[in-house]
Amino acid sequence: MYIAAQISGGLSIAILLVYTLVRVSRKTILICNILINLLWALHYLLLGAYTGAICSFICAFMVAVFFLKGRVKWLSGIYVPLFFAVVFIVFGIVTWNDIFSLIPIVGHMIIIVALWMDREIVIKTLYIFVAALWVVYNVAYFSYIGVIGQSLSFLFNIFYVAKYYYLQRKREKGGKTAEKKESE
Repeated sequence: MYIAAQISGGLSIAILLVYTLVRVSRKTILICNILINLLWALHYLLLGAYTGAICSFICAFMVAVFFLKGRVKWLSGIYVPLFFAVVFIVFGIVTWNDIFSLIPIVGHMIIIVALWMDREIVIKTLYIFVAALWVVYNVAYFSYIGVIGQSLSFLFNIFYVAKYYYLQRKREKGGKTAEKKESE
């Protein structure tokens, strides 16, 4: 069971790390997150971390609903993320194990905000905090693949966000330099 849990977590991390490093659309992020959360649900279920497992199953469903934002009018209102926030809180209470049970709840609150957003850079910035929380959760439940993978996700997201803002700043400076040359 433990080896199967690590394999499931490893596949999830592989998907996460690939899309973290490259520029992708919100649609790609959402599709990847459905797969990632289903794999994490299996991983945590096999480890006996039921709060993490249930939250991951719910998150996979939530991401599928978020995928319809803008396509289905009644799934595009602010009540949709608020509904999922309440669901995560309720299931977190029902599956409470210990103080570490708070981590999936808080992490999923951040995920709700991130995945409701339309801009990739906002999503990846918020995922820095999510990865940090999941590192702690994985340490608590001895998920070595989770610790390694979420640590890498944390670093990769920081790298991606830093690179994004560096290139944006460079483009802005380049535009100002070109404007100065034109005015001379």
